[in-house]
Amino acid sequence: MHPDWATKLRAKGTELRCINSKYYLYEVSSKWNPDKKRSQKITGKLLGRITEKEGFIPSDKNNLRTKYVKPSDICVKEYGVSAFINNHFQDYIQLLRKHFQQHAEIILLLAYCRLIFQSPLKNAEFHYLNSYLSELFPELNLSASRLSGLMREIGTKRTNIVEFFKEFIIANDHIIFDGTDLFCNSKNMEMSKMSKSKKNTFDHVANIMMAFATELQLPIYYRIVPANNKDIKSFKLSIQEAKMNQAVVIADKGFYSKENLISLKNESLSFIIPLKRNNAFIDYNPIRTNDRLKMKFFVFEKRIIWCYSINQNDDNVTVYLDEELKAEEMKDYLIRTTSLPEEYNMEKFYVRQYQFGTIAVLHNLDKSEEQVFIDYKSRMQTETMIDTLKNVLSADSSYIHNEQSMETWMLINYVALHWYYRLLQILKSSKLNKKFLPMDFIKFLREIKKVRINGNWYDADLSKKYSDILNSAGIHIT
Repeated sequence: MHPDWATKLRAKGTELRCINSKYYLYEVSSKWNPDKKRSQKITGKLLGRITEKEGFIPSDKNNLRTKYVKPSDICVKEYGVSAFINNHFQDYIQLLRKHFQQHAEIILLLAYCRLIFQSPLKNAEFHYLNSYLSELFPELNLSASRLSGLMREIGTKRTNIVEFFKEFIIANDHIIFDGTDLFCNSKNMEMSKMSKSKKNTFDHVANIMMAFATELQLPIYYRIVPANNKDIKSFKLSIQEAKMNQAVVIADKGFYSKENLISLKNESLSFIIPLKRNNAFIDYNPIRTNDRLKMKFFVFEKRIIWCYSINQNDDNVTVYLDEELKAEEMKDYLIRTTSLPEEYNMEKFYVRQYQFGTIAVLHNLDKSEEQVFIDYKSRMQTETMIDTLKNVLSADSSYIHNEQSMETWMLINYVALHWYYRLLQILKSSKLNKKFLPMDFIKFLREIKKVRINGNWYDADLSKKYSDILNSAGIHIT
């Protein structure tokens, strides 16, 4: 039995329901069912909720259905991403205010435009006005003339930028440095130099030093330098600026040379350098003799990795052997001897047979072979970070015309990159990362709108599919 305070508000053509100890009023009607030869109840729309204290409370959707509104009184704005940022990235908002004061909201809005739309600055005002962020942070001036001055002004605050990203560094986290290039379509900047790019073309480019924290799983530093700067000097200055003494430079196979090795040592940098398999530093005798007494093993991603170390001129060369990888490489090579005999033949096979399945690295770290291997494999995280910056955020090319504005442009992209990784962490924690990419979720969130009718904001309808996906990720935006 329903209580009197609820039943007295039930009118003709309505039905009272108790759901989770709360009372709701629904529209109800009847329809003749010819198969059952009797009338059948048809439950209609939700009309509202009934409480003992407040009585009948109409639902927002019912208000929308029953009100007449002029088209000019209706306004629709993107709400999902705006609310997600406001609810889940409050720490960013507070840190931006701490380090950039009156410019915090501008940086926030521009990062929103980069993450969601990969938008050029000239479109920022349009996206702002069509986002619910314009209600949360009203009266921001994002006109092209205003932004031009702000970009220069914010870009002079390099100290603030470095201090902002230091907020994300935790003690004893492992920091990996890597570098990439950025195409500069303006020739007016000193940092833009004609150089050979990563794509093997000669263009005007600048270099970006980037750092990734492996425990936090976040990018935590960047620095833009001229393309003709030596990588090693740039790494050293970047580490000094960020005060990250625990940083390790992890190079690629093309990096090794005697000159580079001397430079790394002169700068007192920690490093891991992979060696080509035919490097004279590598001793394959323990593998050739199958002497397991000279090897150790550990498990990495459910694979057995054998290893041994050799001291070379006060540095360590550690050789890793993955038997499963060795079998795959040998099989692949032998198959190629039948299709490409001029390049793959048995004579070369016998020379290379002890190299299959191996990785050798030169390093100066006081760590176990297993930890050095894990550190080396973490290089993939920096490569993924760079790929995300360039291809997901479309920040591989800049049309900025001065160094100060370029600094701000990179800051905006880096904040957007942070948000991308934070969303990825949410997906991983809910075990949805194999099913959805962060940008998939951004698309879902963009489907959530707010509608203003006669001065009041209402939630627009959201499909059950999107609602279920967001709930499964634990993302609540209302």
